[in-house]
Amino acid sequence: MGFYACYFAVVGVWIPYWPLHLASLGYSAQAIGLLTALTQWIRIPAPPLWAGLADRGCRYTVILTTCVGSLGAFCLFFLDSGPVWILAVTVLFSIFHTGPLALTDATAMELAVKHRWDYGRLRLWGSWGFILFSLAVGPLSDRLGLETVPVVIALLLGATALCAAALPRSPAHTGQQTPLTTLFARPDVRWFYFSAAMMQFSHGGYYGFMSLHLQQHDFNRTTIGLLWAVGVLAEVLLMNRSQAILDRFGVARLLTFSLLVATVRWCLYAATTEIILLACAQLLHGFTFGTFHVASVRRVHDFAPPDARGTAQGWLSALSYGMGGGLGVAISGVFFQRFGHEALFLTLAFAALVGTLASRHAATLLAARPPETAPP
Repeated sequence: MGFYACYFAVVGVWIPYWPLHLASLGYSAQAIGLLTALTQWIRIPAPPLWAGLADRGCRYTVILTTCVGSLGAFCLFFLDSGPVWILAVTVLFSIFHTGPLALTDATAMELAVKHRWDYGRLRLWGSWGFILFSLAVGPLSDRLGLETVPVVIALLLGATALCAAALPRSPAHTGQQTPLTTLFARPDVRWFYFSAAMMQFSHGGYYGFMSLHLQQHDFNRTTIGLLWAVGVLAEVLLMNRSQAILDRFGVARLLTFSLLVATVRWCLYAATTEIILLACAQLLHGFTFGTFHVASVRRVHDFAPPDARGTAQGWLSALSYGMGGGLGVAISGVFFQRFGHEALFLTLAFAALVGTLASRHAATLLAARPPETAPP
């Protein structure tokens, strides 16, 4: 719980306030955009690389190393503010900071399955950490200045490393590791990864342009903030009941249903700017992110052998949040600027619909597998 809270508290400060800190140092919007894009694209190669090291050695060691490395790399920001230095340190920090999350998800899901815990109730502490610090650092920076932003992030990274040190030690793998080709040889697994990428592709445009869309339709910042808060609250509530929902409907059905809900959600944003309907659409975030994430992590846990679970979770992060989300942001910018919000959200809805069909096909392929090879 503590790890998730601290890790996502860092994210809750980094996303809204780090660009403001860079602007205060004199960086242009174009330079800030480049640095932001770098942190997104590094999420493609880094998680599988760290996960591969973890599955060949000790997962706990890699988690702790990447957390300590994140703190050490971030502290380099305090030494210089030149453009080359900032660029190099951003890359180094991002490489380390993308490492521990997928591996911690693998450990948390293993413990949840073994002890019949609710993984969603562990993961929701990340949402609370994100909310608390994204709200708290605004007034703090108003009072003390934006130079407090890197200090807060550094302290939170230190707390994350301390929490990582307290995580359970997973045994080192001594046998032959399951080849990566074996994981991707199953067509149901490939279709699952593709559906997850489509879900995060659709969310990339939402995260990047929802606030701008609302601002262009004369919503004030307070209302925009409240709408975002509704979405996070729905995410927390659904995660709090995620195990009961999984037990009731099953992983495959929940994945497909969440993607179908995303299709409806993006269509609502394309069709209306009525505050009540927007609030209802925000409530659907509980499914499109909350239950989908929990079901995805459980799906990976089920199909991956124990010696490859870190790698499988790393590829989920890389292909969905990294590649899918990154492409979503990049392509959505073009659609939003050239064709407007209706075309943007309809495009996101189409991507989610494609993901729905892919998820359904993955479930069909999984159900057709011989009983002895199907996941428990």
